[in-house]
Amino acid sequence: MIFLDLEFNNGMFETEYFDEVLQIGAVQVDSLGGMMTGTFNTFIRPRINKRLSPGARFLPELEESMERGMPFEEAYALWLDFIEGETEFAEWGRDDYKILSRNAIRFGLEPVYPGRYIDVQTAFSRALGSKNGAQLYQAAEYCRVPDTFCFHDALNDAMYTSLVAGCLPRKYLRESVIDLRPADIPPPPRPPMRKKRGQVRMGPFQSLDQALNNMGCRRAVCPQCRRVGRIAAWHTQDGVVYLGAADCPVHGPVIRRMKVLPDEGGRFWTYNDILPATDRNLRLLERARSKETYACVNRCSPSDTRRRKEYRSKSRHKKKK
Repeated sequence: MIFLDLEFNNGMFETEYFDEVLQIGAVQVDSLGGMMTGTFNTFIRPRINKRLSPGARFLPELEESMERGMPFEEAYALWLDFIEGETEFAEWGRDDYKILSRNAIRFGLEPVYPGRYIDVQTAFSRALGSKNGAQLYQAAEYCRVPDTFCFHDALNDAMYTSLVAGCLPRKYLRESVIDLRPADIPPPPRPPMRKKRGQVRMGPFQSLDQALNNMGCRRAVCPQCRRVGRIAAWHTQDGVVYLGAADCPVHGPVIRRMKVLPDEGGRFWTYNDILPATDRNLRLLERARSKETYACVNRCSPSDTRRRKEYRSKSRHKKKK
């Protein structure tokens, strides 16, 4: 029997919400509550999620994964060698084996489906007559398991899970056995569809010159890599709709369209959006370039300068206190 535990990065800051495994830890026992006959511990170098979630950022062995971790394919091959012949698994919860299988599918590997696995967390809650899932450290403290090793390390958590399971009545463990089938492990989630954003209204501006030079109106974000660029010049055919382009070093031109309209008080409002770099939009940009061009000036408005001076004076005042 094998007790499994994972540490992973859930990719909450990425466009695709994917639980990428950072560490696989497991202990092998001859029976529930019996002797440990083997351990497994490997660290994996992340390749999908570029930023760390708050939970992954404070893992005690994070440095091992980031600097000395191995590719997932190699780690999974070692894992298959370790579990060869085993059909019964257990873990604290019911998600780790599914996450491990999803990672295998993501990297083009064939996942292995155990005959059954035991949700020790559910068994512990049933033993206490509680409907709320307890944390592993709470269960270890309740069962008087010495906290010799730190939690949130995959190998240590797998060991703590096996010790807690050995303290539980067997009937609650049998009631918490779940048959795991291939249909229970869905494929990795697809990247979420980005909502189409409408035109962003900005203003009011006291003059057309102020609107065309505003840094917010000139901000061009690449829709693919989110790299921020600035419009250096506007081009227009009718004096109402202005087109500008910023260059993304990875994905090419980013076309920004801005519609400038005056209100009854003589102030100007802008309506801004990003156009896809299609052949049609590139031709529109070239036609606008042949008509009228407005070169932008990198300067701040008087109100921006005043706000910056006020902010700096407040910061100096706070430092003196």
